[in-house]
Amino acid sequence: MVTRSPAPTCSLLRRFAQTAQKFPPLPLACTLAFAAPAALAQSQPAPALPVAIDQSTSPYDAHRHDALIVARREGRVTGAETLRQLKAWLASPIDGDARRRVASDAIAVASADGQYAEAVALGRQAAPSKLADYALGPLAVAARRAHDSALQGETIGVWRARQPDAREPRIHEAWWRLESGDIAAAQALYRALSQPAPTQIDDRVALLELRGAIARADKDTLQALGAYAEAGALRPARVDLRREADFLLAASGAASSAFENAEAMERTSPGSFSPLALSTLQQEALAQRLRWAIRARDQRLGAERVVALDRVLADQEAALARVDAAAPNAEPGDADAWRTVRVRLQSDRLLALVERGRPAEAIALYDTLRATDAKLPAYGLEAVGRALAQERRSIEAVPVYEAAIAWGGADLPMPGEAYFGLVYAYLDVGRAADAEALLRRIEAATPAQLRLAPEAGRPNGEYSDVSGLRGLVQLYSDRPALAQQSFSVLTREAPLNAGYVHGAALTERLREHPEAAVARYEALAADSPYDTSARIGHVEALLDASEFAEARRKAESLAADVPEAAQVREMERKRRALVGPRLDVDAEASSGGAAIANHEWRIDSRLSSGLIDDRWRVFYEQTLGRGTTDIGNANWARGGIGLGWEQGRWLAEGIVQHANAGPYRNSVAGRLDYRAGDAWRLSATYDGDSRELPWKARVAGIGAHEFGASVGYVVDESRRFDLKWQQLDFSDGNRRDGLDIGWRERWISTPAFQLETRLGADAGRGRAIDAPYFNPSSDSSVQLSVRAQWLNWKRDDRQFFQAVELGGGSYRQAGFGSGPMWSLRYEHRWNFGPKLTLRYGLVVSSHPYDGVRERQRGVFLNLSTPLP
Repeated sequence: MVTRSPAPTCSLLRRFAQTAQKFPPLPLACTLAFAAPAALAQSQPAPALPVAIDQSTSPYDAHRHDALIVARREGRVTGAETLRQLKAWLASPIDGDARRRVASDAIAVASADGQYAEAVALGRQAAPSKLADYALGPLAVAARRAHDSALQGETIGVWRARQPDAREPRIHEAWWRLESGDIAAAQALYRALSQPAPTQIDDRVALLELRGAIARADKDTLQALGAYAEAGALRPARVDLRREADFLLAASGAASSAFENAEAMERTSPGSFSPLALSTLQQEALAQRLRWAIRARDQRLGAERVVALDRVLADQEAALARVDAAAPNAEPGDADAWRTVRVRLQSDRLLALVERGRPAEAIALYDTLRATDAKLPAYGLEAVGRALAQERRSIEAVPVYEAAIAWGGADLPMPGEAYFGLVYAYLDVGRAADAEALLRRIEAATPAQLRLAPEAGRPNGEYSDVSGLRGLVQLYSDRPALAQQSFSVLTREAPLNAGYVHGAALTERLREHPEAAVARYEALAADSPYDTSARIGHVEALLDASEFAEARRKAESLAADVPEAAQVREMERKRRALVGPRLDVDAEASSGGAAIANHEWRIDSRLSSGLIDDRWRVFYEQTLGRGTTDIGNANWARGGIGLGWEQGRWLAEGIVQHANAGPYRNSVAGRLDYRAGDAWRLSATYDGDSRELPWKARVAGIGAHEFGASVGYVVDESRRFDLKWQQLDFSDGNRRDGLDIGWRERWISTPAFQLETRLGADAGRGRAIDAPYFNPSSDSSVQLSVRAQWLNWKRDDRQFFQAVELGGGSYRQAGFGSGPMWSLRYEHRWNFGPKLTLRYGLVVSSHPYDGVRERQRGVFLNLSTPLP
């Protein structure tokens, strides 16, 4: 009898089966064999075949078959050559045991060579029931690798029927059950296989692998790690076991350690990890390092805080270069996996760029990725949304945030940064109703107490964030009264919560209580000295209170400690606009008021320097105007250079001025303001050549000195009371005194609409002399004005409003009795953040003068802009 060479050993076949390293190892691949058992009965030795000869045209012969398998086992022919010959025989007219044997060997060779799709195709042609026993294991392996669960189950079913008591088909069944999602059945099979405990090392290792896989599916990472570690100790040469342990380490939060282990193993045993596996682990390690770098940054100050972030960014570039170099040479079946790794690396880089304070670069990277149709995960889209919001492009951030939430679905935490970012983005584009609806969803999903906790009643830490968000949304949507109520309750319940105190201080600022805001921020600074948002709010409150020197010092400290923060850059932009040089222009023109002037126009402009030594300003003022009256026309031009000083509660200005005409063409003017706390405002003014002089007086060559004083009582931004006194001392001996009292109240304040009223009364008295200008001996009026304002457009800090103001009342003049008066004002207002404020509009009014009713029509324009 002639015997044939034994079947390939288990270790050799296992190496064949593990060609594709991205899959977890399969247990007990020892049934792979390259010869049919029937061949053992051959009576003649198999002739040796030349390794390189293509036998595809030769008819089938059992001896040639035996020789081909021996040559393949000894490495004299490749798997591809072997498979090509076997497929050629299958295409020839053979049947019976010969076809069965050729098909079985073809499947075994294809599976061992990693050609799983080919093995599956052959298995479907032959059917598992028509294959030899030794081919069932390789076919089950191939079906599993090709994710053909139906063929895998059918193959295992045939295998179990033929070998009901064998261990290996049951282990394969356990894997199949596990991958089909039936963890309970896989566990039951594992328990049955473990009793009694196997004595063979290979069987023990196979069971340990199965135990590790079941534990991983059951989210028991420690148990899985233990199983793979024990299996690795039994088979130290099994690189795949160490590889699985490293993947588990990465999945359990130790990605950096896993990647370091993989790199060390690859250096000592090249080929232990595929390029895809190494890049996958590197991406997970860099993602973990990025999270650590963000936490480290938030706990430090100065330049060192971003060192770790910069290292991550540099390593991300290297990782992307590795992917770009390896991916083009990858197997076709790995293209999607490489694409996933690259997209995740790019998403991590987007987040790193945003956290490093480089939103423009993040947006540029996103545009590049979008051009390639890359599908970013939710956290990558969220990072892009943040970058767009920081660059004041919230109209683009909204759909990106919405896409992130849709992509994340139920797996995206609620509440979370994507939801918070979308709320603010909605507010920044004027979609207050959408912001309110989303906030209600967040509140409904965030109970005060945890639903699932070790003990009942444990507080939900996210509830405090959502409660603070409610107050901030009220504040940012022009409902400061509601915000004050919210933060009053919150600070009473949690007085040490820095977010609540910051919200309360910000509310004080926007309610025109600068000193109360500064006091709150100073208290907060003692408890939370490194809170960036609180420090920014403190700077802005100091600017409101005119404490420019202290604001500058704190702003410089912030810029040194947190230079990359977008909030800090935005704060510094606002501060520079406020303390820098500025141009202010007020212009108006009207016609139809014959008592004052038939036609008139005037432009008042002021050009101010930036703050000098945090308190001084030099400015130039100019007034140009013309009046056309029935007694003549007048042109008036006046310019002056002044010096202003502002510090805390005090503001003082003085100016030396010169006009082109009039008895007081060379004059001085001054102003002194004092803020007596948050409620009281006091002011006194003097102008040696009054701008309020009637045009007919100018035509007649008459001038006037102007004295003024005022007291204001500010309750908040929605309620104010004012009392003003003014005296004009004319050069013709006339003197006119006027007193005005006013009450302004905002009744409705919503994100898109505001309604307020002003009730005013005034009285004037002049000397009864014959004058060429309007000069009643006494007069008075009472008027109620209603102003409605709509927000029509909003893009971040840029806004467009329309407003209509309607006023009506009664005017009484000595000697002429009383008569009604009314006015209608329509205006547009544009706010372009700190860059520009522009208002313009139309005015129509009716007023009786000396018993004659006059209708006046006018236009106006106000512009204020900082200069570079």
